[in-house]
Amino acid sequence: MLQRNRTRSRGFTLAELVTVVAIIGILASVALPVARFGIRRQKEIELHDRLRKITDAIDRYHDLMTMQTNLAQPPQPGQVALPSVGPAQMQALGSDGYPKNLDELLKGVQMSDGRTVHLIRERDLIDPMTGSKEWNTLSTTDDPDSTSSNGDNVYEVHSKSTALALDGKTHYNEW
Repeated sequence: MLQRNRTRSRGFTLAELVTVVAIIGILASVALPVARFGIRRQKEIELHDRLRKITDAIDRYHDLMTMQTNLAQPPQPGQVALPSVGPAQMQALGSDGYPKNLDELLKGVQMSDGRTVHLIRERDLIDPMTGSKEWNTLSTTDDPDSTSSNGDNVYEVHSKSTALALDGKTHYNEW
């Protein structure tokens, strides 16, 4: 009889298995929303970072192009001569000095001394909310409240995602 009790005590009872599965189910139902919130929050942080990088690249592009315009005039006494950009950028340069599109930021700026100043990496042009390289852009001549650009240049960038942000008040395309 002692041997018979040993064989019965080797496995789990149905009640134990149901209890374990129920506990795992409860824990999973609590963990999934928390994980989704964390992933979405990380994407928001990434979007802020990418928007800052793109804006900085646009500003640096503008600064480099403006320097070329200033080089047309001889430096005043006591001023330092600024480096000039190459002819390819001058051809693409409008009177405002902003890039025609975001792809111009990827090419970098060819300086007259042969150096190329790289402004941004290709992966930084991917919108984390949409997963694509497409952004809503505004030019210097667009109405600031507008959501579409006339395509003259790129002055401002917004996400194409219309989803509501975690703050519950704004949409990503308003950032």
